[in-house]
Amino acid sequence: VGKTSLITRFMYDSFDNTYQATIGIDFLSKTMYLEDRTIRLQLWDTAGQERFRSLIPSYIRDSAVAVIVFDVT
Repeated sequence: VGKTSLITRFMYDSFDNTYQATIGIDFLSKTMYLEDRTIRLQLWDTAGQERFRSLIPSYIRDSAVAVIVFDVT
């Protein structure tokens, strides 16, 4: 679907044409400055394969936001 590509673009403003499947979950952190506040985003890039889906609920339990990416074709 392109979850990792979206995160790579957001984090590093770059795009990698090679495909490399995410195994399990990758964790990234980005600090942003909004008006008078400093915000640290913790990004979790989860694998899309069915065998890793059981891991996701334990990671999103206490999250404030979740972004769901899917293919409509």
